[in-house]
Amino acid sequence: MPKFCTHCGTHLPSGEPRFCIECGGAVRYIDATGLPEAAPAVTGATVRLANARVEQAVVGGTVRLATSTAVPPGLWMLDTPPGPERVVALYVPLRAIVGGWSGTTGDGWQKIGQQASGMDSRDLVTFETNREWFPAHNHGQSLRLHVRIGASSFAEEGRTRRGFTYRVGDDPPMEVLEAGWRDGSRRRDLPCPQIQLMAPPRVQRISDFDERITRMDERAADRWARQGEVQGLWYMPDETQQRTPVGRGIPLQELAVTGRLMRFAGVGGAFYRVQIRNPLRVRAGDWRRMHDAMHAEAARLGLDLGTDAVVEWWLDQHGHDGALFERGAYPGSVARTAVVFRRNQIAEIANGD
Repeated sequence: MPKFCTHCGTHLPSGEPRFCIECGGAVRYIDATGLPEAAPAVTGATVRLANARVEQAVVGGTVRLATSTAVPPGLWMLDTPPGPERVVALYVPLRAIVGGWSGTTGDGWQKIGQQASGMDSRDLVTFETNREWFPAHNHGQSLRLHVRIGASSFAEEGRTRRGFTYRVGDDPPMEVLEAGWRDGSRRRDLPCPQIQLMAPPRVQRISDFDERITRMDERAADRWARQGEVQGLWYMPDETQQRTPVGRGIPLQELAVTGRLMRFAGVGGAFYRVQIRNPLRVRAGDWRRMHDAMHAEAARLGLDLGTDAVVEWWLDQHGHDGALFERGAYPGSVARTAVVFRRNQIAEIANGD
């Protein structure tokens, strides 16, 4: 394999990269005959995009795509639009769930119709969404690729659905229904590239790990929590994974008094310490501004998803392993709220003190 990109000269990472993360150019391998290796056509593998540090999976697979020629969204640095010989990777608006992703009408999908499937007592429900693929700043003559994507899901007869789920290899794939170039609002009659539908970066959180909450005595729990940046005694209404403002997590509310005082007052229940080493700190009134800034940064790179995936991606990129909302900053809270992303960040105080 070459050590440097033949297009821009950037040093290539170890392994078997398929494209240069700096210029988007395909990496061409040299075989024993001294000739460039033919680009393979694959359906299950995916390119690793430069704007995501986590593994990704292809959504779809109905078209054989040569991923070695894929161009990441937001990193197209050519002066002319890619033609049919190139592949563009397009993110689909999905939200991570246990074992896969979901797309709902609240995520930017529109329900198009529902009709009998003709095979059993189930109806086929169809959904559509529109996405836009764009070049890097000051490249590509301001052309943007507008794409209409379709998806389907089955519902029991007489019932309806607001969305669908996608698990690789189990559910019907999404498909490109229509694509075309535009210059602002004006359509351009230019050939389109192949389009590879991509799931959002799937950041691993609560239900992706086989972990349990640890039990410790009071002193051990206190020492353990002091390895992080969030101190205090916490109450956890529910230890299951929940959807929070910062994506999937477990929220805990801070107790204003110590466990001993709670016991003295006859208040039952378990108390907890948390260990968050790099929390995102949110003050009252700041969340909307921070949320909009996260989406703006992601949109510049092609992650204009409008779902929790953007927030989870941003926090992962900046190394945050949790969040700390000051009083009034978390919806419906009357105390400070900590949100952890893994169960091993929670310790139950064994004796309740």
